[in-house]
Order: sequence, then structure tokens, then C-alpha cells
Amino acid sequence: MRKRLVARIALAGCAALLAAGYGPVSVALHDPHDLPALAQDARVHYEANAKGYAEAVAKLLPAATARVEAAQGRPFGRPFVVAAYLDEDAYALANGLGSSKARGVTYFDRVAMSPTLWREEPEYLEADLVHELSHEHLWGHLSAVDYFQIPVWFVEGLAVTVSNGGGAQRVSIEEAEREIVAGHAIDTPDEAYFFGNLGLNPPPPRLEDEDPRLRMHMAYRQAGLFVSFLRAQNRQGFKSLLDRLTTGERFKPAFEASFGAGVTAMREGFLRAVAASAS
Repeated sequence: MRKRLVARIALAGCAALLAAGYGPVSVALHDPHDLPALAQDARVHYEANAKGYAEAVAKLLPAATARVEAAQGRPFGRPFVVAAYLDEDAYALANGLGSSKARGVTYFDRVAMSPTLWREEPEYLEADLVHELSHEHLWGHLSAVDYFQIPVWFVEGLAVTVSNGGGAQRVSIEEAEREIVAGHAIDTPDEAYFFGNLGLNPPPPRLEDEDPRLRMHMAYRQAGLFVSFLRAQNRQGFKSLLDRLTTGERFKPAFEASFGAGVTAMREGFLRAVAASAS
């Protein structure tokens, strides 16, 4: 019991510090709640020059929230805001990572949407918004300790599944399946790594000069495929897992109780299914 308590305290401390990335101080000083809010939807905030972006987000938000609630089995647990940014530095300062590379970032009760989604990749906006709202839905029901003890492959795979590919758009299902058959699959541990739910490790690159962003999309697509497989195999078990997780149950016992098998056994079934579909 004492060992477990110490481990949980250490994990919580590491998660709180490292997941914040650029840090809670920066986020507190650049809180999107302080930005102007749209009159038509006060959940959506925006930089002064990003009102058009915010209006586009507001149009998508009702359907996006309904989609997440239907897929994840319950209403959002607390109020949240979505902030639209067109200045990359402002976005980096407010998103908790200190970087403008991610197209969207969810940090406690706020979702920050990047300039890239408006200027360069607007076709990804709807799916990426749903992806981030999937994370926000979990955040709204869990403490930081509980959230960061869910393995990252499940958190990201759930968001990819619910958003129908958000975060994985550059890699097709067929490309991900070929990588899996070739032995280049992501790890799917049944517990979070020591440093918590901080990032999904992609499979090794096939080419020396391969775009690292493409490998991340590969990792997200593979995570989504495994989560989709779990849902298709046992919808009631999948619902039970989400119910157990959103009430704070540990991932490993919740998974085993819901599916009657561990992650390793379900992964083996997933790999067999992918191999069979590719043959």
C-alpha cells in the first residue's frame, strides 16, 4: 500500500510538471478565458484577429460535443472553453506545451486550436476539434492523477476513433495495417509509463529521412485501429471500460473486468485480425 501511494505521488508530480510542458505559470499568464468570447457561444474565445476562425469553431461545436458525449457515454463533466489562435507565439504560450507544432492541445478545462488549422489545414478542423474534445471529456471527469494513469495509446486511440481519424489524417488505414503486418506496431502497455500520459511513441521510421510528423500520424492511426477493434469486438465491454475509467478506476483492472481478458490477449487478437485482412 505504501509503495503504491509513493508511486502515485511520484507519477502525479511528474505528470503535473511534464505534461504542462511550458508550464502552468505560462498557461496562467495566458489564460484563454481572458480572451474575448463569442456572443453566439461564450464557450468559444479568440484573439482579436481570429474572430472568423472562432465563428467557424462555434458552428462545429454543438455537433462535435454531441458526438463525443454519444461515443463516450455521458455528458461533459464540467464547463470548458475552446480558444482560436492565429498568432503562433500566443498559441504556444497558452497551450501548455510551449510549442505551436500541435494542431490542437487540451489542457484541463481549455482546448486551444492552432493557427495551422485555419490557415493551412482547414479541412482538418472538424475532426481535430472532436479529437480534442474527446480528451476534454476525459479531463472533465477525472483528476490529473487518474487521467495520466490511462495509457496514452488508449487516450489517443479513443480520440482518433471518436473523431473518425482526427490526428491521423496523413496515414490511411491500409498504410497503418501494412506497417503492423511488417512488425512496426506501437506499444500498447496495460499501464501508463512512469512519466504518465505525455506522448505516444511512434514506431521506428522506415526511411532515414522520413517526416517525423508522418510517423506520429502513423502512431495515432494504429492506436485508433486498436481502440476501434476493441469497440467492435465487445461494445458492451467497451462501454463498461469507459464507465469505469470516468469514475476513476485504474485502467488495467477496469480493462480486464470489462473484456474478460487483458490488453495482451486482446492485442494478439487485433494483430491476427489485421494480418488476416491484409492477406
